Amino acid sequence: MAASQAREPLANADTVDVMDPAALRRAFYVMATCFGLNHACVTTPVGYASSVLGNDVGQATNAVLYFVCMLSALFIGPLADGLLGSKGTMIFGMLCYCVYTVCFGAATGFDQGSEPAWILAIGGAIIGGMGAGTLWTGQGGFFSALSERLAEATDKPMQEVTSELSSIFAVFYLGQECFWKVLFTVMQKYLSVPDYVGFLLYGVLALVATAVLAVSVDVKRKTTAVAASKCAKAAAAVSMWPDAKIWLISGNNIAFGFAAAYLNGYINGKWQKQALGSGDLIGFLGAVICLIATISSKAYGSISEKIGTKVPIVAFGSLCFLLIGVLSFISAPNGEGPGGWGWGILIFYVLQGLGRGVYESTNKGVFGDTFPGAQGVGAFANCMVQNTFSSTIGFLLGTAKWQKSEVWILIVFSILSVPGLMLAQSIQEAQIAKQNENGVAADAAIGA
Repeated sequence: MAASQAREPLANADTVDVMDPAALRRAFYVMATCFGLNHACVTTPVGYASSVLGNDVGQATNAVLYFVCMLSALFIGPLADGLLGSKGTMIFGMLCYCVYTVCFGAATGFDQGSEPAWILAIGGAIIGGMGAGTLWTGQGGFFSALSERLAEATDKPMQEVTSELSSIFAVFYLGQECFWKVLFTVMQKYLSVPDYVGFLLYGVLALVATAVLAVSVDVKRKTTAVAASKCAKAAAAVSMWPDAKIWLISGNNIAFGFAAAYLNGYINGKWQKQALGSGDLIGFLGAVICLIATISSKAYGSISEKIGTKVPIVAFGSLCFLLIGVLSFISAPNGEGPGGWGWGILIFYVLQGLGRGVYESTNKGVFGDTFPGAQGVGAFANCMVQNTFSSTIGFLLGTAKWQKSEVWILIVFSILSVPGLMLAQSIQEAQIAKQNENGVAADAAIGA
């Protein structure tokens, strides 16, 4: 085969050649590192919102952040991807994250509940929410394009590649979140760094990560899709809603969203303080979740590659979320339930870490397998929408003190996760078989 046929011409100097697996992997590692640093610096303020801004401002800030993130993932993310490409969309999201972190840091410099604190915190949350939705949508598109090219370049099945890359990405992403959250606690307790200085410093680090990604190579899909209108790009996520598969694989997303809201809201705010006598350990407990998720996500990737299916891993993650809900009904030993468990309260954080490891790795791989190639943008936008909408509802139920409703929803979707995934796989297999049959029939007709 001639060289011109063996390799696809590069669209520009910043695009990785499809026939170079080493360059593709380098591009992936740079993206994962920059994404992980930027995201870690931004998620740290979320856990501290209520304590450093006050309960009213903190809860409102997180609610706005999640709600705007949901809308952004649904509409702005796909639109940005159409205008900027997947890499450009990630950079836009990361820049918004930087603004959010700086605004949050500045808000902590004012009195809790003061007008400047409200304006800075809510304004930053709006911008941060826009960034979150676009960032994850861009990451999903970049991940899909890179997986597609690497699978072809290495002659490996797409599912094997997505399993490998999703688990590696989770290690970079969750590992850095764990490290930077612990470091912030150290800065507070042992270095006496003021809150606003620490958050502003994290904003600068997030900006450095953005700059490094901006000058790195891009990875685009091999096949150039027919240009679509910007409105069609913006409607990419919504256009997938008639496809039953996007809802059937949503169980793990929804369960994780409700578990995260329940843990960060009710368990952190009530049982954790009762069990340990202090709210100062929230950062440490959050790091426990990240550490367990980091280690387990890598193991999940290896296991799913060996057994050739992601179903058992998704089942395990769903079981972890289910147990968080079930354990909440235990009233022993003193009628206060988990609030009287002492360090036994740690079980909720361990289960959340194990479940999050599945969500961040194997679950993302499921979306990549079910909606490969050009469908990745809309699919990952829906992945983000499902998760953030669930968390938003969870926080609202918690605010209304309807924790039991929140727990029952968590339990239901934990149970439905695996049956939904298996049904989606059956539908996809039937669709592929039908396409193959139509292809054979068309070839036969041409031959005749």
